[in-house]
Amino acid sequence: MRPLLLLLVLASSMAAPAAMRAWRNLEGTRSFQAEYLSSDGARVTLKRRDGRIITLSIRKLHTGDQAWVRSNVAPKDLAADAPPPKGAAFDQLEFGDDRNTVEKKLKVSLLVTSAGDGIFLGRTGLNGIYKTKATIGGLHCFLFFDWHKSGGLREVTLQTQPVSKGQYITSLRGNWTELIDLLGKLHGRPVQAAGFPGVDELQDGAILGSHLWYTEEGHSVILGTGQEGSGYNVVVRITSERIRPVPIGVPAGTPGANDPDSPLPKPSNFQP
Repeated sequence: MRPLLLLLVLASSMAAPAAMRAWRNLEGTRSFQAEYLSSDGARVTLKRRDGRIITLSIRKLHTGDQAWVRSNVAPKDLAADAPPPKGAAFDQLEFGDDRNTVEKKLKVSLLVTSAGDGIFLGRTGLNGIYKTKATIGGLHCFLFFDWHKSGGLREVTLQTQPVSKGQYITSLRGNWTELIDLLGKLHGRPVQAAGFPGVDELQDGAILGSHLWYTEEGHSVILGTGQEGSGYNVVVRITSERIRPVPIGVPAGTPGANDPDSPLPKPSNFQP
């Protein structure tokens, strides 16, 4: 089981875009207009024409666009001697912890438990091996990790096991709702919030973000739902990166959510 290839969609400003170009999916069957913002060598961050910020795996882009990024952009944060991030990540985990430290902390954690055996751990690493002991909205969340070039932890992702499209609302909405409450108790009011993403708003290999919180140390916590092949899940991304929030209306179900003067944005800008 591998981590969902992240494509984070969060709203940005509604200012007129600059330096727009066409970006295509891997197969070249769909495209969208967006401005390049940044890249870390593995992922690229773009701003769409509608102002939404998208972060996705470069491998999800058409080979021509992959080549454009490599030839026109100097990826940031690639040097092994670049300073690793610091601060609390998840439970007792700290950004900058090496793999051995992360594994030791997970083994004694009161919040997570191993979902596999030692042999499996040795073959696959830590990704997908640990899950929350308690269910959240009836579902366990499995842990995945991303590492700094220096070897330190830079991101933790929690994601539920995938469900079918037909189970998207019935199985995932309760988990998503309970996570909003839990993350709100930990980090306070979200700096950005939207309603439960519609299943038809997603695309393969993508996470559509609905909520964004900042930790006390300025790190970002993003809640959303995602699609990986024919499976759908809820995803929480806890990253040392600071994601810039932009108001995008109010969550569905709250007063004014259906006000035409403050509509929630339509997420997908990919065109067939």
